[in-house]
Amino acid sequence: MRTTTPCTVEIAHTSHDFYAHVELEDNSIRPGDQVLVHHAPTEIRYGQHIKVDREATISRANWWSRFWTKFIARFELTTLYEVSFSPTRFTKSTRYPRPQAKRSISIGERV
Repeated sequence: MRTTTPCTVEIAHTSHDFYAHVELEDNSIRPGDQVLVHHAPTEIRYGQHIKVDREATISRANWWSRFWTKFIARFELTTLYEVSFSPTRFTKSTRYPRPQAKRSISIGERV
């Protein structure tokens, strides 16, 4: 089932803020639902902050998709634990090794 509802899109790209938010007038989003915002701005210049009114189509999930989304979300939550913009990794996980810098070889050097 699909429904159309008005929404507000707010985007900021400044030295203090960098975000994009969508607020739906119909606030009945459930797990597994998909939202498509029509004619939303995708790019703004640095230093801008815009707020526009648009329409969004909400595609409702069936009972299986809703159940699966709730079930799998319990396991996916752990991927949010290590979100950082720091170059340092805090865990010692070997699943995602960082690439090592290649050593330069000078002419005449034996490998």
